[in-house]
Amino acid sequence: MSGLPPETEAVVGAVGSKVERGFERLMGGLGAGDVFGSVTHADRMVITAATIERAGGFGFGAGAGTDPEEAGGGGGGGGGGGTATARPVAVVEVRADGVVVRPVLDYTRIGITVTLAALAVWRTLRAG
Repeated sequence: MSGLPPETEAVVGAVGSKVERGFERLMGGLGAGDVFGSVTHADRMVITAATIERAGGFGFGAGAGTDPEEAGGGGGGGGGGGTATARPVAVVEVRADGVVVRPVLDYTRIGITVTLAALAVWRTLRAG
C-alpha cells in the first residue's frame, strides 16, 4: 500500500506496464544473426562479427498531499532515455585451407584513447 490515491496508483501501474513492455522490445530479441553476418563466395565464406551494446533508463514519480482532508498537494514526474551502438570487431574468412580471423581496428577509438592517456601522463608530470 503506497498511500497514493487509487486513481494515481492506477496511472502509475499503467505507465509501469507500458515501460516494461517497451524495455522488453528494446532489449529482447538479440540473436546471433544480429552479431554475425555471412557472405558465401565460390571458394570461401566471409563472416563479419560485431558487438552490439544497448542501454536504457527511465524514471517516474508521483505525489500526494500529506492530509486527505486538506486542499493542495500534487506531484508529477517523467523520464526516459536509451542508446544503442554497434561496431564491427572481426572478419572471419573460412577457406578450404583453413580459417583466418582478422580483427577490425577502430583507429578513431585507438587515437582518442592514446590522446587521453598522453594528456593524463602530461597532467600528472606537470602537477608533480
